[in-house]
Amino acid sequence: MTQRNISSNTSITSEDSDNGDIPSALESEELQLALNKEATEDELNKAIVRCKNLVLQTDNCSTERKWLVRHLIELRLRLQECKEADGDPNHPRNRSSGVSKRIVKGHHFLLQPLLRAASQYCDHCTSSIWCLVQAWYECQDCGYSCHYKCMSSILRECAHVVTSERGAFELAICPEIGLSVQRYKCAECKTLLQLGKGYNEARRCDYNGLYYCSDCHWGSQAVIPARVIHNWDFSPRPVCQASLQQLQVASNRPIISIEDVNPRLFNFVHELSLLRRLRNDLYKMRKYLLVCRKATEDHLLWKEVDSPHLIETLNLFSLEDLVEIHSGEIFVKVQSWVDTFSKHIKANCEICRGRAHICEICSNDQVLYPFDSDAVTCDGCQGVFHKSCFNRKNECPKCKRFKHREDNRNKDTFEYDEL
Repeated sequence: MTQRNISSNTSITSEDSDNGDIPSALESEELQLALNKEATEDELNKAIVRCKNLVLQTDNCSTERKWLVRHLIELRLRLQECKEADGDPNHPRNRSSGVSKRIVKGHHFLLQPLLRAASQYCDHCTSSIWCLVQAWYECQDCGYSCHYKCMSSILRECAHVVTSERGAFELAICPEIGLSVQRYKCAECKTLLQLGKGYNEARRCDYNGLYYCSDCHWGSQAVIPARVIHNWDFSPRPVCQASLQQLQVASNRPIISIEDVNPRLFNFVHELSLLRRLRNDLYKMRKYLLVCRKATEDHLLWKEVDSPHLIETLNLFSLEDLVEIHSGEIFVKVQSWVDTFSKHIKANCEICRGRAHICEICSNDQVLYPFDSDAVTCDGCQGVFHKSCFNRKNECPKCKRFKHREDNRNKDTFEYDEL
């Protein structure tokens, strides 16, 4: 690194950094550190010595000293990274290594650029990742971040792999098995846990009920699916990092069936029953749009809907859906779909309007659609009638006609066999 960046007669004044910006004397040095990826070990050593001298020339607790100390730390980390690269031919900072992607424990790691602005912590060693000077990787599937030097020691499987293999959330509320079953060891790294307060205190994950050390359980909080399904409780609870990543990966996957796990919840949560009715209407509208040429040409379904499972199924929810139901955000989105699709079917498209129904019971000229609020669909023949007419008649005339026709056909067949 060239020494012209900080001259010996440079003076750093408090005016340069009163507003929190980098002092003018350090601007060229900071830029050189960010862009000069080919600095040698000797150049870095000289820059460290020069920076140490500048630290001694500044006042204690001044803003200038803060920037200089920060810069000195970055230079030392850069020097350590340079030494590691010289001793490891596979180090990603060596251009000849060609290593930008790696697969470890199911993680698909991608080497991150030096100039990426991000505040990251290594998921393995829990220390900070100095993005500007240290080589580090991030999993494209679950977001697991780690230093290059920590990759060989990774213990945690990719949350994407774990979630895909399991295929469902843990639906028991905090299924604790106790520290004795874990032999008083962390469930992930197997470190001995302390029973009292301390650095290695046992921390319980509210999602899977297991205990972890402070390196594997950072005190992060998340909404627990089991508590939502059984108690409609959205209070965030402390979870370990592995569970946090699993919940983040699976949060938008439609893998929750409330109808199978806790069907009575629909009776106690009005929002759930309201969304079920709207989804039922959308499901019936989808049948019109799938066979409509104009809707297909306009990509109406794919352009409007960002959560296809809400119109393709009736009983499956994602964790994000339940959170949005609780906050009320989902109804604005779903109601806009209902309005758009209904307008297309009833007003804008002649093809869809031609598939309307007439109530056979009252023979009224008013056209009906299966998703109308005053319409009911027969489960047997899929005929559409007014609710009031169908309840008064208590039978479907179309099904009755089909049954009479089938009885006559069977009778004719029997008489022919007798002859």
